[in-house]
Formats: sequence, structure tokens, C-alpha cells
Amino acid sequence: MATTSAPATGIARAQTPALVIGILGIAGAIFGYITDAPELLRGWLAPFVFWFLIAAGALAVLCLQYVTGGEWGVLIRRPLGAAARTLPIFLLFGLPLFFGLPHIYEWANAQKVAHDLLLQKKQLWLNSTGWGIRALVYFTLWALWAWRIRQLSLEFAKTRSPYVELSRRKWAASGILVMVMTLTFTSIDWVMSLDPKWYSSMFGISFTVGAGLSAFAFVTFFLTTISRTPAMVDILKPNHFRDLGNLMLAFTMLWAYTGFSQFLLIWYGNIKEETPYYLKRMHGGWGVMAAILIIFHFFLPFTMLLMRSIKDRPSTIAIVTVLLLVMRFVDIYWLVTPAHHGEHFYFSWTTIPAFFGIGGLWLFAFIWQLKGQTIIPIHETWVEEAIREGALTRNA
Repeated sequence: MATTSAPATGIARAQTPALVIGILGIAGAIFGYITDAPELLRGWLAPFVFWFLIAAGALAVLCLQYVTGGEWGVLIRRPLGAAARTLPIFLLFGLPLFFGLPHIYEWANAQKVAHDLLLQKKQLWLNSTGWGIRALVYFTLWALWAWRIRQLSLEFAKTRSPYVELSRRKWAASGILVMVMTLTFTSIDWVMSLDPKWYSSMFGISFTVGAGLSAFAFVTFFLTTISRTPAMVDILKPNHFRDLGNLMLAFTMLWAYTGFSQFLLIWYGNIKEETPYYLKRMHGGWGVMAAILIIFHFFLPFTMLLMRSIKDRPSTIAIVTVLLLVMRFVDIYWLVTPAHHGEHFYFSWTTIPAFFGIGGLWLFAFIWQLKGQTIIPIHETWVEEAIREGALTRNA
């Protein structure tokens, strides 16, 4: 059946502003590096992890969607795939971290290691060479799965072969395992090792759940921005946003559960190597930030996402997604920064150019991956049915 062309969503217009913001942010970061290199390198980590978790979470959710199926995910497959394919650029964003390891991680500082027997015992895993090699392995696996799923999707669009669909499901199923494993080790290497004498068996799963929540919040917000455009107004319905809202609710609850379980186990165990991690994050400004996370990362979005009237409307669910994304950054900052500044609250101005530099360039890459194709995968069966009912093919 021939389809009628329709207006584009207009997201391509945001590509140039995103690039300009990214370049300005990188310029500010370069200035910060010139004036105070250690400060910039430490301020770079939290924004890097924040934007990375959106892309990595997108790949994990994409794999989950191909395995489980369901109408809830078909509309976000293209945005998820575009976000997932941006993962290789985080190799470039991660270069400042690799070359600045001694300024960021205690275990990479030779002088501190020389005077600490425990750090010396952990050098088998916590060393600069191993950190870099493992990062390359992680990025290779992520790029491979993102590329392979994309290739199988393009092949399925042409052939509609059930064997191709089966192969895609197998890659997606194995991809879930790969993402859980690699994100767990990533959480250890990039975040938990900031406090090298502290450990938690719950940290990896909490980090992985946070990635999924970041991805759901981002793609849902993306859909709300295009929901009123002529290209998508006849396609995006309240039940689509309701399904995504329910999934964000589930991940919000899971994030709270894993975070509280970790806190409870450590507090109940009362082991001197573990409790200082929370002690310095519960006083002063860090304690206020922890309270903000409890209220605005769990209780408020949890309450809002219970309401069908909020989930059904793009304008209201967009507020929830923005709140969750802001709180995701606050959570990451709360995890990262106290490792460098102890109990005293500290905010570095270098975090701002780093955030906009990485974010602007990442959004540019995301839009570049997405534009020129239909927002919805028109080869899927239920989409063809929607087209027969009067919906049109929509381009980015």
C-alpha cells in the first residue's frame, strides 16, 4: 500500500544548536583544564557518567524490548537505537578520565599507593592499564551489539524473515546479559573505585537500574517533545505514554529498593570499612542532597506516576521525565563528588561546561543517528495496521 508523505518532526533543527552548545561547553572545559587541571578532571566524571548512562541504558532497554515484544516499546525502538549507537563517542569523552586517572582515583596515585598496604593489595584489579583495557572491552561489546541489532533490523525490514527476527531476539537476549555484566563492572571501575576501600554487592545492580531509568526518562521526554507535531499527533496516543509511565514507575521503585537495601545492609552490618561511605554523605550539604533524592527521586515521581491523568498527557508526563533526569544527575553527583571532598559539600564550576560540552555533542550525535529515517519502524505489523487506519509514515 502506498503511503502519503507527511511533515517531518523537526528534530533535525535542534542539531545545530546542540553542536554549538557542545562546542562552547568543551571550550569552557579546556579553559578549566588550563587554569586547574585536577579540578576539571574531577568535575568531568559526573557529567560523563550521567550522559553515558542514558546511552547505555538505551541499549539495555532496546534489548529488553526485542526480547519481550509489546506495543509499549515499538514507538521508542528508533530513539533507543539511535542513542545506543552513540556509545562509541564516549570513548572520546572518556579520554580526559584515562589520562587524568591519578587526579581522580586514589588507587591510580603512585604516592598514595606506596603508603597504603590495602591499596597495594588491590593493584591486581585497580591499575591504570587494566582500567583502560577493560574500558576498551566494554565499549567493543556495546558497539558490537548496537551494530548487530541495527543490521538485523534493517535486514528484517527488507525480508520480513522469521529467521532474521529470531536471530535478532537471540542477540537481544544475550545483550541483556552482556549489559548487566558490563554495567556492573563499569560501576566498579568508574564509580565505586573512587572509594577504593569501600565495597558493596548491591552497587552494580543499582547502577544498572539507574541506567534503565535514565533511558526511559529520556526517550519518554523525547516523545513528548514531538507528540504535538503534525507528523506524530495522529500516532502518539495516551496509552503509549501510560505504558512508558508505568515502566518508569517500576524502575523508580526498583532504584529505591536497591538503594535502600544497600544502605540498610551496610548500616546493619556496621563494618568500619563500609559505614564511612554513608557517614560522609549524610552530613551537611550532602545530607540535604540525600534528603532531596529521597523526596524528588522517589516519593514525588512515585506519587505522580501512580496517577493516570498525569501519565496520559504529554505535557504532564514530560514534567516527571525532566524531574527524573535532573535527579539522576543529582544522584550521580552525590555518589561521585564526596569521594574527593569528604563531608563538606562542594560544587565545582567545571561541572557546568563539562555537562553542556558532553551533553551538547552527545545530543548532536543522537539526532544525527536518528534523522533521515522514520521515527516509528514502519515494517512492524502493528504499525502497518495503524497506517491502514489512516496514520501516515513520519520522518525525523
